[in-house]
Amino acid sequence: MLDKDVKSGNVTYPNPSIPQANPVFLVLERDILIAEDIVASLKDIGPCQTVHVSDPQALIEHLSDYTRISAAFLEMRFDQMVELGLDRRLADMGARVVLTIGEDDESLALAHGWSMLVRPFTDEMIRATLANTTSKA
Repeated sequence: MLDKDVKSGNVTYPNPSIPQANPVFLVLERDILIAEDIVASLKDIGPCQTVHVSDPQALIEHLSDYTRISAAFLEMRFDQMVELGLDRRLADMGARVVLTIGEDDESLALAHGWSMLVRPFTDEMIRATLANTTSKA
């Protein structure tokens, strides 16, 4: 069963007083419909906590709420990740990175052990990407 969520603007995060037991997935996506589809696909896999943000700064602000991140689905290009230092910070938190834009960066992403989820994507593609990234851990 999922913990009760607390809503803050367009950011959903778990109640910080509840211990982190289930996988935590980050979703950085500006389009709310796409974000809802990704979150629904992740929740269909099993109990988890999801964090949806619509801009990189909000993502950075909410990282301190967690000690471990299972995977991050990011509407962000490779160079943005590096420029903001998110590549190191997410790696330190154990996150598997899945970029959802910037197909031209796919070789760089793969070289870093990340995945690329090419739009438009389906529930099956999200699950397959997650299965592929977790099996490499």
